Amino acid sequence: GQINGVLLGLAIIAMVMVVVAIPLRGLFIATGSSMEEGFMLVFPERMMRGDVPNVDFLHLYGPLSIHVLAGWYKVFGYTLESQRTFGLLQHLGIIFGVYALARVWSHLTAALAALTVTVLVLTPIGLSALAWEGAVALAVWSVVFALRAQHTSGRSRSVALVVAGLLVGFALGYRPDLVLALALVHGWLLLRSRGTASVRRLLIGFAVGLLPIVVHLAMAGVGPSIRGMVLDPVVFLRGGRRLPVPPP
Repeated sequence: GQINGVLLGLAIIAMVMVVVAIPLRGLFIATGSSMEEGFMLVFPERMMRGDVPNVDFLHLYGPLSIHVLAGWYKVFGYTLESQRTFGLLQHLGIIFGVYALARVWSHLTAALAALTVTVLVLTPIGLSALAWEGAVALAVWSVVFALRAQHTSGRSRSVALVVAGLLVGFALGYRPDLVLALALVHGWLLLRSRGTASVRRLLIGFAVGLLPIVVHLAMAGVGPSIRGMVLDPVVFLRGGRRLPVPPP
């Protein structure tokens, strides 16, 4: 029975990969979003030349996404295809993170959830390596590991909690605006956990995961960072990005 379950799981993963592969050629050669995809090409390239986000150019999101992309470009080349390959990996992180969460109910539920998410993440933005996609992938996997910790014990539980905290910190390094959602879900899971050791291990991983933001604060300064990542996107938005209150 266990072997059959493993084989069925592998078959579902293969099916999802086939569905992902069907539009891939078109997504790699299609015209992308000139602004959003341009961000993920130009910003890391400027940073590799020594510019600092929130100081030398406007960047409304967390710093980790462009740091990671800059390292990716150094290894695999500064090309559109390289950027879109990284975007594909971020999409796969979301798809299989949702698959892992839904697997607890049944193989069928997990397959339907993964296929639905595949359509949702590939349709709107193509393969652009946006910070939001990376942040959601990291956030979903932080929940996967936190839930894993609820059903294990000993060393496995400790490792799962540390990894969950680490992924929470990384997710906030991509998009700080996920803080409320992550605080709610992990706060609720911690309430269900056993003892203060769970909180301590999660916080250890979280502290390590926040190091990229700490490094950015040291590079850009606290004031410019808060203005660029909090005030500009939340308070000083253009009129076209705000709904009237009350609505007409």
